[in-house]
Amino acid sequence: MSGGGENSGSVQSLRREVEQHPDDADARLQLGTALAESGQLAEALGHLQRSVELDPSLVRGHIRLGNLLRELSRTGEAVEAYGCALELRPGDPFILSNLGNAWLDLSEISRAIDCYRESLRIYPDAPTTHSNLIFAMQYDSDTSREEIATAHRDWGGRFGQALGQAELPDRQAFDGRRPMRVGFLSADFRYHPVGRMASALWRNLDRDRVMPVVYDNSADDSPAKRRYREQVAQWHSIAALPDAAVTERIRADRLDVLIDLSGHTSGNRLAVLAQKPAPVQATLFAYPNTTGLSAVDWRITDSVADPPGADPCYAEQLLRLPSVAWVYDAPEKSPEPVGSPCLGGEPFTFGCLNNPAKISAATVETWSAILRACSGARITLLVRDDSAHEGLLLAKFERHGIGAGQLLFTAKGPERDYLESHNRIDLMLDPFPYNGGVTTGDCLWMGTPILALEGDSYVSRQGVSLLSSVGLPELIAADREELVAKAAGWCAVPEHLAKLGGDLRGKLQRSPLMDHAGYARELTEALERIVTA
Repeated sequence: MSGGGENSGSVQSLRREVEQHPDDADARLQLGTALAESGQLAEALGHLQRSVELDPSLVRGHIRLGNLLRELSRTGEAVEAYGCALELRPGDPFILSNLGNAWLDLSEISRAIDCYRESLRIYPDAPTTHSNLIFAMQYDSDTSREEIATAHRDWGGRFGQALGQAELPDRQAFDGRRPMRVGFLSADFRYHPVGRMASALWRNLDRDRVMPVVYDNSADDSPAKRRYREQVAQWHSIAALPDAAVTERIRADRLDVLIDLSGHTSGNRLAVLAQKPAPVQATLFAYPNTTGLSAVDWRITDSVADPPGADPCYAEQLLRLPSVAWVYDAPEKSPEPVGSPCLGGEPFTFGCLNNPAKISAATVETWSAILRACSGARITLLVRDDSAHEGLLLAKFERHGIGAGQLLFTAKGPERDYLESHNRIDLMLDPFPYNGGVTTGDCLWMGTPILALEGDSYVSRQGVSLLSSVGLPELIAADREELVAKAAGWCAVPEHLAKLGGDLRGKLQRSPLMDHAGYARELTEALERIVTA
């Protein structure tokens, strides 16, 4: 509470300063920054815009304006603000990194990658920028899994090895006569895909066999987080702690195994994992690839998402569970599926409600071929609430002969609206090479069939894994040509597709993806094997 009070006082003081000196660009910048930090975004925007009007050479003003515009989903304007900052300070690696983030938001993957690479060329000792680069590479249809694996190992070699590993305290080896102490580390233990999955697991762990210990790296609070906190006996809030203190906290808890649920996503504590505060460390679910760290022993997966031959792509050993790598937990409140809208007279509608950064060049080309093969069909795409993003996507499809009349754009909104939008789509299309995960689970939950392309690595095989789990191999295509043919085939016989979707929720509920108790047993048995090996 004290921090909020201090910030409020600072804002009031800065407001008085601006009232006394309305043409002071730096005072406007300071006030805009303080307002943004306190969540008063609309007022902050006005002051930041005024600061750069008063002093167009104010580099920090352009940067902070760009950051706020990006937060407000005005990403096209954010790109312009970062561009102004770069003109004033060419070759600044941090501005380049921010610009890369904005281009990624706009689905401009190659531009984002170019920015990150140029930033790292100038200043290579930037772990977050390097993480952003390897994350973006997975969206790129022209980057091979081997290149991505090498980039992860480079990250681990540069930023992980130098930290050194913590000395573990004396501890009683796990022998199966006591509950196994399992730590869970993430910044996403809230109403989020990670939080939903972790909660489903925690609810079903046998406490005679497993004692879960949570390390929560986020400072926010919410009703969902409070519910999740009640499911475990030990919950540590670590967001305010430096890496050394978190490492010591985990060491003191004398875990048998520590499970990371972040990888290279925002809020990760990879620097803690690199110091190996637990004798066995594993990574699970949240990130679709290797951490690149030799200190992480295992990656938890399944044999469909990571078939034989995938092992060389990981710094970790692969721990393949018998059924599925992770489980799906249904949304707290959701509407009922209503069936195929085209049978009610609407044009046949394809759709994708994934993160729009996943709409790669190969995806646009293939989906355009589908639309050309399906006369009168259209596609609904989730986009940023930003006209610049819509314009960029429209231009990409137009290059493949698809006009605005076949594209429907929808912005992210409340969860119920997102779920209801499935009822306006006949057939979902899984993006590639970065497939949907929980988004595909939501799709199946809402009774909307989804067509997936079989890829060659975990990030591009989530669709295969999910559809195999619910027993729908007919919705999996081996290559892009078959994907187009299957999409056109389903579009031609929508009544068959509607029949397939009629029991999708039931199929999902009966599948391993929603057998939470079975998953908890399989994971427990697998962890017991690796901690006693």
